[in-house]
Amino acid sequence: MGVKRNSETGEMSNSTTCDSEMEKSNDNITEDEAALYDRQIRLWGLDCQKSLREAKILIIGLNGLGAEVVKNLTLSGVKSITIMDETPVSEKDFTAQFFVAGCELGIGRAIASKTKIQELNPNVQIDIDGEPVSSKESSFFAQFTAVFATGCSLRELIKLNKICREKSVHFYCAETWGFYGYGFLDLGQKHIFARCFTTREQENVTVRERCDYCPLSPALSLKVGAGLPKKISKIYFLLHTMNFFREKHCRFPLPESRETEIKLLQDMRKFAAKTVQFEENKVSDEMLSCVFGELSPVCAAVGGIMANEIVKGISKKGETINNFLLFDGETCTGVVERISTKA
Repeated sequence: MGVKRNSETGEMSNSTTCDSEMEKSNDNITEDEAALYDRQIRLWGLDCQKSLREAKILIIGLNGLGAEVVKNLTLSGVKSITIMDETPVSEKDFTAQFFVAGCELGIGRAIASKTKIQELNPNVQIDIDGEPVSSKESSFFAQFTAVFATGCSLRELIKLNKICREKSVHFYCAETWGFYGYGFLDLGQKHIFARCFTTREQENVTVRERCDYCPLSPALSLKVGAGLPKKISKIYFLLHTMNFFREKHCRFPLPESRETEIKLLQDMRKFAAKTVQFEENKVSDEMLSCVFGELSPVCAAVGGIMANEIVKGISKKGETINNFLLFDGETCTGVVERISTKA
């Protein structure tokens, strides 16, 4: 998948040998864990696995995309995953949410998925929280290392992002619509990460770098010609269109009512174009006809990337996306765009 990056890093840097940083004693990892996670320890190092072992993740929304994120994080060996989603299982879920395949209709998606998730890795604590997200005090979110949200309204996402930023909790959100999808990260101000590379002298070194992140609300408030570059992925404009649709109709477009829904989407495209000041042809009618439902390959692509970004954010090893992933399933490509109110 082709990727374009527009991230910025700070001045902080400090070189040490990569091997000495990442290959310390395994006194906190049992022999069983070392055997279970052998492949990924070789890939990203023992220190990263130790960090994952202490990480507590909150997942809000267990649709097809959320299931992909949960699957990857469970297999990675985090300490615990708390899942919030009481949406009743429907036949639509069977297209992409593999944890609920064959289960009884009407059961909450989180509860219906728990057994199969736990089977992936008995070492990871899987908890189901049946209360609405809106009922939680801000202190509830402070216990987590990272929060991932999907299937939420923009208003809910902005509120969650604000709370997480105040509590120094990494915030991630993502969504897919048919062939398209996006992901967003806010790891706060002054996120420090380690980048390993090999010098011309064949010496492995680690450089510490800094990334500053912009919250979701200001990142979506920019207009073309007023902070937003003209050359930007069309998926960003589709994101606005879908957000406005979701806010007005409290749902995403229904596949069973395509003709009616496309007309509503065209209205939202017009409103989005006026608000963000882009040309309507940036989001074609053909694109609008391909935003229905969840497609497993798109969920797998976006969910896999977002889970990997959560791992990198926790371990502070490797450059993370800053701050939007925009995925086009028609061309099977994704781009990374840095959209920020900061220069």
